[in-house]
Amino acid sequence: MILSRLSHAFRTQNWFAVALEFIIVIAGVVIGFQVTQWADERSDAAHRAVALDRLHGEVVNAVGILTWMVANYDEINTSRTEVIERIIAGDLDGIDTDENRSGAVAVSLLPAFSPRQGVYTEIVSSGMLSNLGDEAFRDALGEYQSGVVFLQGQIDYFRTITATDADVTEFDYVWLEYAPGTTRERRFVIDWNAAAADPEFLQYLLAANNRMRAMQGWWDNTLSLARDLCAETGRLTGQACEQPGDPFE
Repeated sequence: MILSRLSHAFRTQNWFAVALEFIIVIAGVVIGFQVTQWADERSDAAHRAVALDRLHGEVVNAVGILTWMVANYDEINTSRTEVIERIIAGDLDGIDTDENRSGAVAVSLLPAFSPRQGVYTEIVSSGMLSNLGDEAFRDALGEYQSGVVFLQGQIDYFRTITATDADVTEFDYVWLEYAPGTTRERRFVIDWNAAAADPEFLQYLLAANNRMRAMQGWWDNTLSLARDLCAETGRLTGQACEQPGDPFE
């Protein structure tokens, strides 16, 4: 139809009609491109929204794991400090508790931090990151990922330097006994009088306490960065930063 009208306009030298037909054709092409672009942008926006929702879930899970680990370190380190102070003061009355035994023997608590990273990896590999969220979100994400790398680096470093450390059971007054019904079916037994009389045991605890409190600080720093990121993903998705269940499930 358009070609027929153009042909007729050329034959009759109706240049106004020719120009008008060209304008109609060009406008149709432009509108078609605009509609396609609008549809693509809507599709990309929907894809980014889904990615942010999924990323938020990963971050919430990471916050749950980090919170649990920091609380675990705090409990063990607090108990170890009590043991150290009571040995220095010579106050051993009632020292033999599960908490104090754990504080004395848990001197190389160095688990890896392996949060879910599938969505983050997908976002980076797809090139979506530069268009995801806003600058505040991307800054928080970068800080958190740097914190994760640093934390794992410190864990690996401490694993290396503690690989040759003496095991607590190498002290004659610390041993294991069978404990049916417990999670690992074993219990540490400590002769506290002998332990308190041995200066090497106190040095062992002091070195371990320094190491474990440093680790607690690095885990806590990573937790702070994860919470900052969770606040950003929560702001963008309208979701809360609360772990609905066990973070390890």
